[in-house]
Parts: sequence; C-alpha cells; structure tokens
Amino acid sequence: MGYVDYYDEDHLIKGNSIAVGMMGMQFFYMPHNFYAGQFTKTAFPSFEGFNEWVAQWFISWFNKSSEKFLSMLVRDFEKAFNATEIIVPRKANGDLAVDFIESIVRSYKDSHIEVINEYFDSSGFEDCTLTTEEERALTAKVPYKPFDIVKEFHVANSHNILKSDVVFGSGSTPYVTACEGNNSIVSYISYKDEAKEEGNSIMIGGKTLVITYQPEDFFSNDSHNLVLKINDVNGRTEAAQLFMVATLYKSLSPKYSWGDSISKAKIQKDKVSFPIDTNGRIDFAFMETYIRAIMKQTIGKLKAAMMTDSEDVAVKGELLKITVPSSDRFTRYLPLYPFHIACGALGSGDALPEDGIEGWVDISSCGFKANEQMFVVHAKGESMLPKIKPEDLCVFEKYGAANGGSRDGKIVLVRQSSADDDYGCQYTIKEYHSEKDPQTGRNVKVELRPLNSKYPTIEIGEADQVDVVAVLKYVL
Repeated sequence: MGYVDYYDEDHLIKGNSIAVGMMGMQFFYMPHNFYAGQFTKTAFPSFEGFNEWVAQWFISWFNKSSEKFLSMLVRDFEKAFNATEIIVPRKANGDLAVDFIESIVRSYKDSHIEVINEYFDSSGFEDCTLTTEEERALTAKVPYKPFDIVKEFHVANSHNILKSDVVFGSGSTPYVTACEGNNSIVSYISYKDEAKEEGNSIMIGGKTLVITYQPEDFFSNDSHNLVLKINDVNGRTEAAQLFMVATLYKSLSPKYSWGDSISKAKIQKDKVSFPIDTNGRIDFAFMETYIRAIMKQTIGKLKAAMMTDSEDVAVKGELLKITVPSSDRFTRYLPLYPFHIACGALGSGDALPEDGIEGWVDISSCGFKANEQMFVVHAKGESMLPKIKPEDLCVFEKYGAANGGSRDGKIVLVRQSSADDDYGCQYTIKEYHSEKDPQTGRNVKVELRPLNSKYPTIEIGEADQVDVVAVLKYVL
C-alpha cells in the first residue's frame, strides 16, 4: 500500500518470509522487513537456505491449496494452514533438497526469459525511444465525450460451455472465463465450431466485470459474458481496443459489482467516454499512438530490468534508458544515479546532472509525493542494516533552504573528511547526531552512526569537515 518513515520493533515483521493476504487468499514473498494489517498472516521458514527462489516453489503449492481456506474464518486459518501437508523433495539423509528446489525455479525463470526475448524480437520495438508524437500523446489534455455503448458496438451474449464438457488442453482455441490473469484464458480446447465467439473483439465478464481484448476466436464459459465488436472498422486494431478496454472499465466499474452484475439488458443504457478529434468523432489514431507509447515504456522497463538482473550485462550490452516525458519526471519517476555521479554533482552544489542517469525509477505507487530535489541511488555495504540492505534503492532529497531544519537523528548522505569502506569515497550514508555548544549553538561534536552494531561510529571533530548533502526519505 505504500512506504512509511516509521519504526516500531514490536510490530515489525521479519522479511525473507511468506505473507498471505486473508481477504484474497494469495501468498507473496516478502524480501524485506515490513508492517502488515490485521488480515495478514506470515509463514517463516524453519530450515536453512530459504530465499526468494525457494519461496516461489512453496508459494505455488500454497496458492494451489488456497481454495480450501477461502470459506474459513480468519481465526481458523492458522490452525488449518499449519495442518496442511505438501509433498517436498528430500535428500537421501532426509533433509529438504533446497538446492534442487532452487534449480527448478531458476530453470522456470530461464525459460520465461527465453519467451520474453522472443517477444522482444517480434514486437517491433527494438528502439523504445518515444517519438515526439508519442511523448505528446502521454502529456496532452485530450477532450473526451460520452458515447452510447450499444450505438458504437455490436453487443451479444456469449455461448455457454459447461466446465464438465471441457477437456482442458484438448485443442488450440482459447477457453475464456470471467477471471483475472492470463487475459482470462484458462486453457486451450477443442469444441463445436458453432459455439465459437469471433475474435478481434472485447469480452466483458458478466459477473466480475473483467474486461479483456481477445485477438483470436475463442470459447466462453458463461452465457452471461458479453462480446463487444466495435462498429467502426478504424477501431478494430489491437492498440485501439486495448485503449477501449481501459476506458470501458473506467466507465462501468463504478456502477457494477458482483451483487449487481452487468448484462446485455442493462448495458443498453450505459455510456463510455472516448477521446475525440476536432470533428467530435472517436479519435482512434490518438488511441493507437497512446498505447504504442505505453508499450514502448513497458518494454523498455522490462528490458532494463532484465539487463540489470542478468549476470552478463556486459555481454548483452548497455543498460537501456527509458525515455520519460518531462511531465512525468520528478512526479511519477525519479532519476537513478550511480553513487559517484550523484555525490559529485551534489557535493559541488549544482543541480542534479542530466548526464550519467542510470535510469528512471517508477515511484507512482510508492505512496509519497516526489519533487525536483529528489533522486535515487543504490545503497552499498551492510552498515545500515536492517533498515537499508545492500543494493536497496534509496530515495534522497537534497538538503538545503527548501528542506532545512534539524538533521539530528535523520539518516543522511554526507561528505566527510575520510573515506568510507562501504563506498570507497568520502561520501557515506549514516544516521546523523550532533552535540551543540549551548552558548554559541555551534556543533562541538558530530557522530555518523551506523544502524548495524558491528560497524563503528564515525566521530567528526571541530577541525574536521562534514557536509550534509541529502536526507533519506524512503527505501524502496
């Protein structure tokens, strides 16, 4: 839900564990320490070698078992979960085969990366740099107008194929339901041709209001599902219909719910807002440009993430930079700098440099408001454990007139007289503490304290110089 600048040892939950959200009964790996609401339970490993890879293996088991927990009261979950048995691979001596589990999950990741790379090759987006037109589409204030859905689309109820009549994996035609995930495709099946729905259309899950674009002919599991075909042939492109999926959901979701589901009869009175051109007609060209820009940004971020995560970045090439519209900079995205570049610029008192940016970090869902004084760096070393781990993304705000005040007790990025072992330079990240002369108000002693007790405190005397460059705001 967000990030808090808060510490409460009694309620802090240990990371490198598995959490389950009771309301949706989904299990997640939690790499870092975290806080949780009342409807969250946590599973901690009781064996050595637990990590993200091993966690994903167990999570797949737990999610498969989640249906039996859905009807339980929250107070009964823990007892039922602890009584759940799963099959685990073991070594000859009876120990859990952790290395084997990790190798299996890693092999799945490698196979997924192969699929993603194939998509990169076929996507037509070798260069993810936005054109001027695409950048303008992301920032332009485009007029919208409501349209009657039944006038712009041909709306029909889908056929109904009972689950008992379906043989999963029996064919190549998508079997589409009203569920979320995997574009609502549960399996690929073979069935009667007369029950097929025409592809290149939009399907609305009648009971769930899950809305998807279906490029191919498909089968549906429920006659309450709706199939929408845009009347204007200019709107029958994938990009335009992906845009329409989002606008349809935006227009319909405030009205319908599980208890009051959509239907062909109800949709007769519904409207959807679409962008319009200067003639007041639906602007399908804008939809195309907008979605193409979003796809480029998404693929660019995915490429960058894969480059960063790979062990052979030098072989694969340079780290890809994502083109970010100027309106999104320091609002949705913050610049990520290599540590030495950020420190060099900040130490000189200049503005953050435009050159040397390693990438842009999407902070739109992190729960805080950014500004032009903020930037991101990767942490190094273990002196600030448990709050800051090696390679954590740390959001700092430049220290100055706009955000001055007491620095005491805050975690800061400072320039000091001696070099720090973690960073190999005169810059370091530590907790700032000072003692002042009550008469003059001047610092007589400054301490840069690590949070990890294994590391020594750095004492700064009157003769030494220490400059607070930036204040830590968040750890992502």
